[in-house]
Amino acid sequence: MTFSRFWLLALHLPLALEAAPIAKEAVSSRAPLKDTPFLTLDLGSVEAQGWLTNQLHLQADGLTGHAEQVIPELGPDNGWRGGKGESWEKGPYFIRGLVSLAYVTKDPKLKAQAQKWIDAIIASQRPDGQIGPASNKDWWPRMVILWTLRDYYEATKDPRVIPLMTKYCQYMLMSLPQQPLQEWAKARAGDQIDTVQWLYKRTGDAFLLELATLLEKQANRWNGFYRSLRGSAGDFRIEHGVNVSQGMKFPVANYERTGNRDDALVFQDAWTSLRRSHGLSIGMWSGSEPLAGKSTTQGIEMCSIVEQMLSNEVAMEVLGDPLIADRHERIAFNLLPGGTTKEFKQFQYYTLPNAPVAQRNFKGTMPFADDHGDDLLCSPHSGFHCCCYNLHMGWPKYVQHAWMATQDGGLAAVAYGPTKVSVTLGDTPVSILEETDYPFSDALRFTLHPGKPLEFPLKLRIPSWVVNPRVAVNGEFVDGVKAGEFLTLERTWKEGDQVVAEFPAELATENAYNGSASLWRGPLVFSLRIKEEVKPVTLFPGGFDEVELTPASPWNYALDLDRAKPQAKLSRSKMPNNPWLPETTPVKLTVAAKRLPDWGLVRDDHMAAEVPPSPVKSDQPLEEVTLVPFGAQTLRITAFPLLRGGPVLEPGFSYSYRNGGDAGEEILRNPAPASSRGEGIPRLTFWNHLGTREWLQWTFDKPEEASSTSVYWFDDSGSGRCRVPESWRLLYLDGTEWKPVDATGPFGTAVNRPNVVKFTPVKTRALKMELQLEEGVSGGVLQWTKQ
Repeated sequence: MTFSRFWLLALHLPLALEAAPIAKEAVSSRAPLKDTPFLTLDLGSVEAQGWLTNQLHLQADGLTGHAEQVIPELGPDNGWRGGKGESWEKGPYFIRGLVSLAYVTKDPKLKAQAQKWIDAIIASQRPDGQIGPASNKDWWPRMVILWTLRDYYEATKDPRVIPLMTKYCQYMLMSLPQQPLQEWAKARAGDQIDTVQWLYKRTGDAFLLELATLLEKQANRWNGFYRSLRGSAGDFRIEHGVNVSQGMKFPVANYERTGNRDDALVFQDAWTSLRRSHGLSIGMWSGSEPLAGKSTTQGIEMCSIVEQMLSNEVAMEVLGDPLIADRHERIAFNLLPGGTTKEFKQFQYYTLPNAPVAQRNFKGTMPFADDHGDDLLCSPHSGFHCCCYNLHMGWPKYVQHAWMATQDGGLAAVAYGPTKVSVTLGDTPVSILEETDYPFSDALRFTLHPGKPLEFPLKLRIPSWVVNPRVAVNGEFVDGVKAGEFLTLERTWKEGDQVVAEFPAELATENAYNGSASLWRGPLVFSLRIKEEVKPVTLFPGGFDEVELTPASPWNYALDLDRAKPQAKLSRSKMPNNPWLPETTPVKLTVAAKRLPDWGLVRDDHMAAEVPPSPVKSDQPLEEVTLVPFGAQTLRITAFPLLRGGPVLEPGFSYSYRNGGDAGEEILRNPAPASSRGEGIPRLTFWNHLGTREWLQWTFDKPEEASSTSVYWFDDSGSGRCRVPESWRLLYLDGTEWKPVDATGPFGTAVNRPNVVKFTPVKTRALKMELQLEEGVSGGVLQWTKQ
């Protein structure tokens, strides 16, 4: 049994803790809700220091502080400000991030900016309890608004908030039977359940638990999905990447109310299944916008990044598993800065492992199920207009949840970085200053400042990836420091006491698609340093231009590394204010590599070709290349082919492209279709790719024999534009080389029956189907089998 699962099972047992006054800035549970290992602190209890302070200032001076000028929908006419303009999710997304940033930084200007929104929202409540624009009755944007109000209340204790939230929840309980959750609200009900239970802890109103249970019943069936990755009848867009990330709050929030062991285990199971089928070697899984399989050229939507961070923060409080925080840091220190420009004035809708080009494109050029034409463009409103409103909560909420209170009257350092936490334990003010350049440094120093000598436990998370970690209190090393656990230091703390932690790390590779590898050190993954040619394409005042980036230095390298024991030269330099600038980032790697001239750009030169299978050969000279932290590059190669070692194949089903919401590996299990229209069974289509070359790959756990294959094509002639392919062929993997099978007959394209191809028997780890679609039409597959 893994440590994480043991920890979760242990939570099912009654807690045997001595009564101790918790921090006044935290609210304990209330029966029948379970006691949780940790308690979130009020917004504003944790402040940024060091490079994190600069990051928040960049955000305040960048997109967040100027969003209302850069994005017209956020102006005074916004429906959530009392106007007649945008009245759905854009305003709520933005104000949630703005409130978080304003009260983490204690910035008067941002607070005043946020207050205009807050006052308008509070004034909008009607006698029946409903809030917000009358033109839109959707439950979903109000879920974001209530989360914003809870943050605002924690920071200000404004007496208007709790009565408003209570009255709204009464309205919701009364209305849900006649107006049940629909669409996005159905997918994201976990957010509302968590907020309802937050309110119950403060009021004790029993109807709130009834409301939480009703919300659970009307929501997507997330528990089953996270284990099978297959939805249930009635689920709404359950494979949508942002829904997947937000939905991970659902079992966690329910566990706090139900105590159901299954609810507690789902969070870890979700990570396992998502990484197995859709994992990228940069800390998450693909979703562009639906889950998109394993690849180096599929990405993660910015909304998914920040929503996964918030789900992690909720799960950390409720489950207390240190592995959650390890994964949380990987997202915060790689994907969040990697998806935004280094002055926080632009972002990219999708963040990819390999992206040496960032340009606007004609819709349909890219392999994304949702290709908006500007998903890689560096812009203040890249892609579909949701992420430009939602990205603002990422950094401030990381700071907000870096520290948590404990049930036994102490404090826990949950996620690391330069911060300061200030609380009151009992009647004693306590602050702890965390000085560190982490994750760019392995050393952290905590200086304690209690108002008087005070006994309380201090918990430090020891990351799972550390090697020989050490912790010293006032210069004396302590015992029991174990990677992947929380270390508890309980003593009477005095003014100026210091705790120093060292978290050394070794270089490690993580396998990626086609046997490529990403190079990690601790919580940082490294990308090739690529010089950028910057071309402004749309000018906006204040430097918020839309810009295209193309490579001004070579990018198509294979690394000369041993996958099991990677060696690279690590160099460090002085810590700058902004560690995400590639020229001055304080940590770099130097690695031997060779160029691969045949690995080039595709899709009208808008994207790197999929990484070639490792190992690769190159007749180019050996060079030394520089790798920098992923977040310090916008153009990047992160999943590298390797020159050494053997092939690495991960079992599963992959594809060049599939239409969002279509089947994936289900076509390998489908029963025989009744016809090529595929009534009643899942289908995989390449819509809206027309006349393109596509492929499907089936990789086995171990070598298997095959002598025939059968394909049942999807064809919706008369109602759609999917047809059988113009031609196709089947290849098998022979060692590291793809070879065509020796077929005894033609590769058929008949409709309304299986197309069987027999061939000379082969023993292989993988089969690949390559298709050429007919000009002007798309195509698809209903069933693929082998014998």
